Amino acid sequence: MHRGGFRASERLGKSRVRPTVSSKRKLHRRRWRCETRGQGQRMARRIHTPRGGGSVVLGWWRGFRDGERGASLVEFAMVTVLLFTLLFGIIEFGFVFRDRLTIANAAQSAARVGASMGSAPEADMAILDSLATSLDTLPNSGLGIVRYVDIFEARADGTPASACPGAKCSRYAYFPTATCDWSPCPDDPAVVTWTGRDDALPDLDVLGLQLGYAHSWLTDFLPLDDVTCLSPSGDCWTERALMRIEPQVFAP
Repeated sequence: MHRGGFRASERLGKSRVRPTVSSKRKLHRRRWRCETRGQGQRMARRIHTPRGGGSVVLGWWRGFRDGERGASLVEFAMVTVLLFTLLFGIIEFGFVFRDRLTIANAAQSAARVGASMGSAPEADMAILDSLATSLDTLPNSGLGIVRYVDIFEARADGTPASACPGAKCSRYAYFPTATCDWSPCPDDPAVVTWTGRDDALPDLDVLGLQLGYAHSWLTDFLPLDDVTCLSPSGDCWTERALMRIEPQVFAP
């Protein structure tokens, strides 16, 4: 008699239930699945569980988190280098533009003063006084930045008509002292080499003014060399202003 897939038989006065073939197969499959699942879990624990203990999920998450942390550090280092390069570049070149604009404006103002003075003997002194006043806005009044000033007769292309110093070019070094800010001091007309400026119509001279200056970078972060400008023929940055002399003598 079959009941629920089992066969009942009488042996030795006792009732005994024997499993059928299909039931044996099911039991065998269940036992194999349990054994296989247990082996897999034990293997996963060996691979993913750290020495200090912990579950499989926590071990896997810690490994993933450590990998993400290492990648984040590399990305942060790369971005930091670019960020600091941009930041220091803005700061450094901001000071460069400040010096350049200040010196260029000072040269323009001084050239305008010289053009209005014409051929007066005190013209160079008035030009340099205007420069010194404008350079007060620079650190230490421009001392260590502005090196020299050339006052010259300019050609059509803006270059000096003679070598500096020379017959048509006067050169002054910026060296402030208690008596004068320039060397040689142009308060003595004898030191002025460019004399006889033409301020009569129709042939008016063009007055040129050139400043040579140095620049020191604030930091060593950028691979740039300082501009020393130890001599006019050396490594100098220059600013030039040209202005036609205003007529002082008019034709009848």
